Amino acid sequence: MLTKRTVEQYRNHVLLSAYFRNEYVGRVSKSGEVLFEVKGTGIDDNLQQLRVFVDERLAQLTAPGVKAPEVQGYIDAFTRIVKKLSAGHAAMLKAHYEAPEQTITATELAAAANYRNYSAANLQYGIVGKALFDELPIPLPTRKDGTPIYTFALAEAGERSGDEDHWHWQMRPQVATALEHLGLTD
Repeated sequence: MLTKRTVEQYRNHVLLSAYFRNEYVGRVSKSGEVLFEVKGTGIDDNLQQLRVFVDERLAQLTAPGVKAPEVQGYIDAFTRIVKKLSAGHAAMLKAHYEAPEQTITATELAAAANYRNYSAANLQYGIVGKALFDELPIPLPTRKDGTPIYTFALAEAGERSGDEDHWHWQMRPQVATALEHLGLTD
């Protein structure tokens, strides 16, 4: 019989710790798939072990040199986030897909989504990249303060001379194929 249970979201994973059948058990799941199970000395002990597992898993998935996921991983990830995308997000993805050589600047992304300037486009495209990264962690470059640059989940930076509004972003081929597969390029 279940007497105590704690569920929490941690780094886009669901952690569950409970006292069940005379023992403390816990598990980590993501997108409905159980990734790890543990038995511990209490609810809090389990949660700590589950957090460590998630941190170690993400460190492995985002380590430098890790190969980018296959197209199916991107299709699955976009399937899970597509309902969260705004009209502006969808417009930027479509414009990026349709751009010559699938390469675009933040200024062009802003125009496609009717955002005021490249800063707004950078922010919003970063939000899309973060949503994708949360579902499909990959190695990302970081800023000087150590925060990931989530746009790299969607694209690689090409020419980077000048201000950020003139950086050229080339869409990852797996992203382009996933967008085609899901009908997000029509």
